[in-house]
Amino acid sequence: MEKIKIGTDCSGIEAPIQAIQQLKIPFKHVFSSEIDQFCIKSIKANYDPEIIFGDRDGDFPEGDIRKRKISSVPDIDLYVCGFPCQPFSTAGYREGFKDERGNVFETCYEIIKHKKPSYFILENVKGLLSHDKGETWKIVLKKLKSLKLYNVYWKILNTRDYGIPQNRERLFIVGVKKPLKFSWPKKMKMKPLTAFIDEDNKIEYITTKRQQKILDNLEDGLFIDFAFGTAIERSFINAGSYCSCITANSRIWCVPQRRYATCEELLALQGFKNFEQVVSNTQLKKQIGNSMSVNVLKEIIKNLLN
Repeated sequence: MEKIKIGTDCSGIEAPIQAIQQLKIPFKHVFSSEIDQFCIKSIKANYDPEIIFGDRDGDFPEGDIRKRKISSVPDIDLYVCGFPCQPFSTAGYREGFKDERGNVFETCYEIIKHKKPSYFILENVKGLLSHDKGETWKIVLKKLKSLKLYNVYWKILNTRDYGIPQNRERLFIVGVKKPLKFSWPKKMKMKPLTAFIDEDNKIEYITTKRQQKILDNLEDGLFIDFAFGTAIERSFINAGSYCSCITANSRIWCVPQRRYATCEELLALQGFKNFEQVVSNTQLKKQIGNSMSVNVLKEIIKNLLN
């Protein structure tokens, strides 16, 4: 089987590469890109891309893909980008394309238009669909459909529907060159949340009064996010079955172990395996929260390439 050439933008800790590695599909990691130097450390420790846009020690130290020349981007078969969600997220200011981060989509569009990969996967928060009463999504979809070369599909997928118990809804946009077709992966049975607890880690933390009040009112829960505040009834429903959405600002607490969730537990809840930590816990937890879910990408890529 010929190696598939894959390139990613807004690469984070490279969930797409993890996915394709776990699938054991022959591939060539053509490029990554990042503006976060801590992410670049993680990329360099765990993967071997030919180019890292944003690596200050490499040939392309500029990581802002909006400033990148298309001519510097190699040809690829599969292009993946989780373009910044903050402009469209309910957790952010929802400025959309008024936010300069929102313009990253334009660069994604240009890469697809000029490099013509066989497949592309774009990911964002589901809030993109409703932003500005749906007008932002109309712009995005219209531009992608103007690429007459592709069949374009979109759907909100939840991480917990594909084996891993994390309630993470994300919008995935998939493009395939015509006349190829694509079908969304079928839902899978969720693994028990208890399987993600590191029972050997016994380090306990002292809780604050507010945190203890939340725990005292908790009827059932294994991993809960103290960043939710005091909306106990709303925030921790089904917390014994699945973890709430892990974000860059999460403070996930492991209830049975009476401590914060470890990086290993959070990586597992995003589908990562054998990941080497080379940055602080604070930085890695931020990277995990910003990542795509590996298990969801695996199912999408399987359906793309089969």
